[in-house]
Amino acid sequence: MELGIPIQRVGQEQSSVIKAWKEQKITKVINKAQKKLLEISGWENKKTAKIESQLQRMQRKMDGKKMEKTEKLRSKKAAVHAKAQEKKANVQTRRAQEILDAEEEAARFQTMGHIPNKSSFSCF
Repeated sequence: MELGIPIQRVGQEQSSVIKAWKEQKITKVINKAQKKLLEISGWENKKTAKIESQLQRMQRKMDGKKMEKTEKLRSKKAAVHAKAQEKKANVQTRRAQEILDAEEEAARFQTMGHIPNKSSFSCF
């Protein structure tokens, strides 16, 4: 039986060594996996930051183009308004001139004692 005790004792030592080896191996696997996960997270963060930067750059560019287009349209609107004002002023000037011409013609008819012929009464 004395032989059985040392064998059992050797078996326990062997079991302890195997258990320690197993724990060391598991720890090594866990650490390696953790390191890989951190590398992947770092890679993801770097790529995401780069893409976000590109998105912001694109947004600023689009905002700039939008503002430029808006300014062009405002400029066109102002040009249309100015042209309309010019046309209105021309119509008003012409109206005033035609009224003045009609008053002068009426004064001539009055001084000469003539009655305007029917072709002058286009409104009747």
